[in-house]
Amino acid sequence: MAKKEKSKVYVKRLDDWTSAEKVSQALLSIWQQIAPPEDIMKKNDFLALKLTFGEEGTSGYIKAAWLSGLIGFLKQKTENLFIVETNTLYREKRSNAIGHLQVAHSHGYNIQTTGIPIIIADGLHGRDGQNIAIRGEHFEHARIAKAVCQSDWLICLSHVTGHIQSGFAGSLKNLGMGCAARAGKLLQHSKTLPEIIVEKCIGCGACMKICPANAIGLKKKKAILVKERCIGCGECTVVCRTGAIEIKYDENVVKFQEKMVEYALGAKVAVGSRMRCINLIYNLTKNCDCMSKDESPLVPDIGMVGGIDPVAVDKASLDMAGIDTFKQAHAEIDPLIQIQHAEKIGLGTSEYDLIEI
Repeated sequence: MAKKEKSKVYVKRLDDWTSAEKVSQALLSIWQQIAPPEDIMKKNDFLALKLTFGEEGTSGYIKAAWLSGLIGFLKQKTENLFIVETNTLYREKRSNAIGHLQVAHSHGYNIQTTGIPIIIADGLHGRDGQNIAIRGEHFEHARIAKAVCQSDWLICLSHVTGHIQSGFAGSLKNLGMGCAARAGKLLQHSKTLPEIIVEKCIGCGACMKICPANAIGLKKKKAILVKERCIGCGECTVVCRTGAIEIKYDENVVKFQEKMVEYALGAKVAVGSRMRCINLIYNLTKNCDCMSKDESPLVPDIGMVGGIDPVAVDKASLDMAGIDTFKQAHAEIDPLIQIQHAEKIGLGTSEYDLIEI
């Protein structure tokens, strides 16, 4: 058997994140190592910067000012540069495009501050997705946000953190969960369909009107779910104003990680070889930026790592921060499961050469 070729992963160490200019320069220096050849990217290519704006109440997200150097450089390459994100599955402000853009604005992300537009890739309510064929163990297709599928290039910018279900969150989580339409998020998180809490239902019929499968009706002024028709899109959970429709986050941590990386494969298949990944290892907290609170960092700030292969980039990030950091934060979760499954399905390799810049 031929020896597996190692992936190149570049690292720029940075322990001072107080200067936006220094962080911006570091990010640009990583990009210059992993950028495609000059003649590959065309002036009219659609290039998406995939990141998360963070939930209200947290400050651990990637700051808009840090992107200035990268954005300035990329705007010289293409006229169609934009920031892309998808709506959340859980019912907070970012579960629809309007609230999501309001949070983005409050965290410094708008066309005035960055010079480029923001697109919520799965639409107003998370319905806009496209089925991408994959060869996974859990899925034959991944429901990926439509604007991601329509992009020519994708640069995945991820703030490395712990995570309540995957133990570790980096590029694979940002691609798998972050590029999925709402139906795909639901399939990753749950092995059951949404449930109606009758006591909370006021019989307004909003869920019935929005259901694309006509799987919800009203009986005695209460919503009822016809499970045989339900396609698991999750739209009813967002439109319900009283919280009467709930999702059970009941998938075990092993299968969740496996499903997540199969969706990351879906994003990779959608974009092809025109994907690059950069992980920012700073303010590494126990939980991800979806938590509406600030937490103390688990390790000192390290820097940035980048490459073409999301598996190698995540494995390098795990190694640099220390696998025990994540295992101690979430003792019941082995974050290496996502790396191993990603290799198994052909998403990338965990073998890498670390190159200091």
